[in-house]
Amino acid sequence: MACIIYFLIVLVPILGWIAFLHLFPDYFKNREKRQIGFGANRVIATVFLLLIIYVLRPGNNPFLALLLILPLSLLVMLWAGPLMDYIGAKAIAQVTGHGEEVEPQPLYSIVETQRRSGKPQKALDLLDAELEKFPADYEGLILKAMIQMEDLKNFQDAQATLLQVGSAEVHTPGQVSRAHNLLADWQIKFEQDESSARETLEMLRARFPDSGVEFAVSQRLARLDCTLDFDDKRDAAEVVSDCLKQLEKHPLDNNTREKLAEVYFERYNKPDLAWEEMNKLFAMPYQQPADLCRWLNRMADWHLKRDHPDGARQCLQQIISRFPDQPQCEAAQLRLTRLQL
Repeated sequence: MACIIYFLIVLVPILGWIAFLHLFPDYFKNREKRQIGFGANRVIATVFLLLIIYVLRPGNNPFLALLLILPLSLLVMLWAGPLMDYIGAKAIAQVTGHGEEVEPQPLYSIVETQRRSGKPQKALDLLDAELEKFPADYEGLILKAMIQMEDLKNFQDAQATLLQVGSAEVHTPGQVSRAHNLLADWQIKFEQDESSARETLEMLRARFPDSGVEFAVSQRLARLDCTLDFDDKRDAAEVVSDCLKQLEKHPLDNNTREKLAEVYFERYNKPDLAWEEMNKLFAMPYQQPADLCRWLNRMADWHLKRDHPDGARQCLQQIISRFPDQPQCEAAQLRLTRLQL
């Protein structure tokens, strides 16, 4: 009789659990619910094992004592892993000071492997599966656009993907800028459509006024309209006129303003106007250290040509004090040493 009761105690919950899984097969597809399901299985198994241990409690029977070894071993195996994980996680958290759950991250290594293997469509399918879980992931969207354009030669889809980057509020201005600049590159390279590229860049510039993005995009738009050669042999007055026209249309154009300053100093004999243009360059925000160092070196050259070594020293000292981490700093120190000999 005891064996029948034991059999029913074990069989009924098992049949109930199997029926539940049969009736609700999709219940544990969600990651969190799947973890709950694993925990529930462990608890149910533990209850079964405890019931077995209770039924087989040996008393004075050595044979039943031997039978207890198997359920006890299974019970230890069920809980040893989770218990060690918990203890280990607590210990690591105490040592490192971190106990937070690791945030899930998208995995694109398989996508890259398929792409390098010459299977761009399969790579795109795998990438779309990742983007379903991380729909606004920047690196994933850029990679998707590159596969669409560079591998599948589908400009329309690539353009839509890059514009998706710009429409998502979670992306930084730098990320939006990179996506739109990439789109402009492809409009010129693959579509031979410079007009659309200019529209793309103008929209980007208008979106981020008074910012580093606006400044950088303005340089590129200026280059689309005009690039003046520093070795231009035309009459100085003609070159100055072209520079002024370009600066009227693109007042943030570094290249043209630097060219104008050089022509004023070297060919027009107007050093005051040259200094004025250089000061305008220095007054603009978001200038790059490498450009500032180059301009200070150029102004040092001009001071030496006009026999003003003190002015040249001041320019070189500015490079050293303002940009100690730039490679131009060492060259400026050598020049300054020679001037002081």
